[in-house]
Amino acid sequence: MKTNIFLKLDYATRRKRRAAVKDILAALITIRDLEQNSLDNVPDNLQCTESYDAGEFAVETLDDVIELLGCVY
Repeated sequence: MKTNIFLKLDYATRRKRRAAVKDILAALITIRDLEQNSLDNVPDNLQCTESYDAGEFAVETLDDVIELLGCVY
């Protein structure tokens, strides 16, 4: 059973919370990069599909979240 990271952070120091955010940022960057790589490999004839648009939206949203979290810590 996975331990909820937020339960561990209830009484954590600022340093530990910052480290947790850093780990989350790294995971989000990995996910964003994988999604972008997937989009980069979509054939031209499939780039106007709903699925492709959803992928683009995901990448853009992840970029925004990554930028905002980077500003927080």
